[in-house]
Amino acid sequence: MRRVIVTLTIFCLLLGLAGSVAYAASVSQSNLSPLDIWLEEQREGPQALPPDEAIKKFNENKAIADQQKAEADQRVLEQIIQGARTSDSVETSLELESKKATDSVAPLGVVKIIYYWPNRTQSKGGSGIGWSGATWAASDDIRNGSRAELYGTYWAKAWGWDYFTPSTSGNYTVSTKFYLTGRIISGSSLKVRVKVTDTTTGQAITRTIYDPSPGYFDNQYVSRTEQFYLYAGRKYSFTFETETNSSSVISPTFADFYEKEFDGTQRKIYFYSMQISS
Repeated sequence: MRRVIVTLTIFCLLLGLAGSVAYAASVSQSNLSPLDIWLEEQREGPQALPPDEAIKKFNENKAIADQQKAEADQRVLEQIIQGARTSDSVETSLELESKKATDSVAPLGVVKIIYYWPNRTQSKGGSGIGWSGATWAASDDIRNGSRAELYGTYWAKAWGWDYFTPSTSGNYTVSTKFYLTGRIISGSSLKVRVKVTDTTTGQAITRTIYDPSPGYFDNQYVSRTEQFYLYAGRKYSFTFETETNSSSVISPTFADFYEKEFDGTQRKIYFYSMQISS
């Protein structure tokens, strides 16, 4: 039995090594970032534990990371609700938002356009061997990344939100546009969500609007549309949420929308607009 386990472990390590070599061969040198170089260096990393111990260690780290994320989500929800009730909240007007030359005239039926997030925050965490980071370089420019090595699980999230109080009840269409520059390696992910929260009741509806497969994203344009039912006179928050996750049992992995590439290209998530229509 021990011989079988050792054989399986060696096979998994060789498989991860082969994946790293194939990855390196497919990447243009001009599109590399420090995380790409880090991935190559991990080929000479520490040896894996036996499978049973490896899975146990990974699950322990994942439970810690999941708890951290749940606590971060709760803190942001409390911040959103508290902000809606105090003078600290910022609710921008349609006139103030309509300042981008390409969208200077709002389409018929549009009740609000958000180009820049007046309320922003971020959080990060994880357990095991790895790293994560999230920051707002500007009110429409998000840097978000995570990486994981043996048994590690790491995450980073950024939230931007604004408030809106509808004058009539009914279905509202929310159209979101953004651009991506970065890379996702197998074992990692990027999720982009739109969340609408009733700040009176605290109830939130969350939609994952983008969950791409691993690959390289060269200023990729994304546009998504969702519908939400809103009640007249209630203040709602509209949140744009980005999250990277990296988890590794054996092979190192990362989701990088954070670092700068060696040719000067900044990896990032660039929010363009959120349009709310009745």
